[in-house]
Amino acid sequence: MLSAILNPSDIIIRLDSTEKEEAFAELLEVMVAKNPGINRNEAMSVLINRENKMSTAIFPSIAVPHGVCSSIKKTAVAIGISHKGIEFEPVESDKNSTNPIVNIIFEILFEQEGTGTHLHVLRDILQLVSQPEFVTKILQTSTAQEAYDFITSLEL
Repeated sequence: MLSAILNPSDIIIRLDSTEKEEAFAELLEVMVAKNPGINRNEAMSVLINRENKMSTAIFPSIAVPHGVCSSIKKTAVAIGISHKGIEFEPVESDKNSTNPIVNIIFEILFEQEGTGTHLHVLRDILQLVSQPEFVTKILQTSTAQEAYDFITSLEL
């Protein structure tokens, strides 16, 4: 369950960032506060390289930037909510498609071992964001605790 690795302190209810990479850095600071051993440069490089391979904007309004980082000992998750939205690249490189606007970012750094953890966390996020009311209701939350409570209420 996502709630096993997530706390209200891991959620930014109003991201200051307006650009994708700024948002990655803002959420990374949340992870570093909880895990001071994270190498910021390595983590940013992992996230940006993964994003450059293929957009992590997987659902309307939702992105899940993630990667394996050698300086992290245990999976870390940070969630950012942007009411204005942040532009991401489309998953498919189609000249006619518009860039998706993302309002909710689940940023994840995985430890090098434990592929099972990677799959479980991604599956848990997929289950959450697949629920029809998820985006609307999380955007209505006004505190990190409220967002956390909402997320945990949806866990199966």
